[in-house]
Amino acid sequence: MFLDEYVAALYKIRNNSLEMLKRSWNPKTELFKKVDKNGTYKEFKGDTIVFFLSDEDKRKIIEIQNELYEKIGDILANKLSEKYFHMTLHDLCNYNITNDIEKCIKNNEKKVKKVLEGIDRSTKIRMKSISLYNGGSAIGIMFTPENEEDLMKILETRKKFDELIEQRSFYIPHVTLGYYLPMEYDDLKRNRIINTLQEITCDFCITLDFNNLKYTHFADMDRYYAVL
Repeated sequence: MFLDEYVAALYKIRNNSLEMLKRSWNPKTELFKKVDKNGTYKEFKGDTIVFFLSDEDKRKIIEIQNELYEKIGDILANKLSEKYFHMTLHDLCNYNITNDIEKCIKNNEKKVKKVLEGIDRSTKIRMKSISLYNGGSAIGIMFTPENEEDLMKILETRKKFDELIEQRSFYIPHVTLGYYLPMEYDDLKRNRIINTLQEITCDFCITLDFNNLKYTHFADMDRYYAVL
């Protein structure tokens, strides 16, 4: 896939999410498994492959997160913690795909070390922010690699983890800022979300350091623990 095609696809996803908000949108059903009515994150166990962010890049994310919560924090769950800011590369086990989380995780743990050993840890990729977008359960910052070579690197690296659990979905590089509250969203609330997504400008780069690419367990959507 060429970079311009990839970026166009990301913009299409972003624009479609705005169009959905203009109509009768409500959060994904999975949100009710992740967040309670008070905005506290429920137990939601699983494992995943993520890039943890540098302190410098976390500060850039915090600025956007604070602006987001100033505008619509009353309809969002608790802020996600700075120390766990990350970009997911490859989803693995969670309650959306299996009822036996422990078995699923143990199966991945048997295989993941070998996959990680095949990763070039010297690699670094610069990612440019596109905009905020509605991810269905949460609001995040969407990113794209700066050049075609880096796009190929990140997609090829992601594909290596298909050995654990295959992912056929289109990859949307993003950093999640916060989840919605689990409730019905009327026209007024949806319009506030639309206006916020369009008003907040994201124009910066972050660096994905492959030394920070980790096999990770999570206890809920705000507690991620690197394992390997």
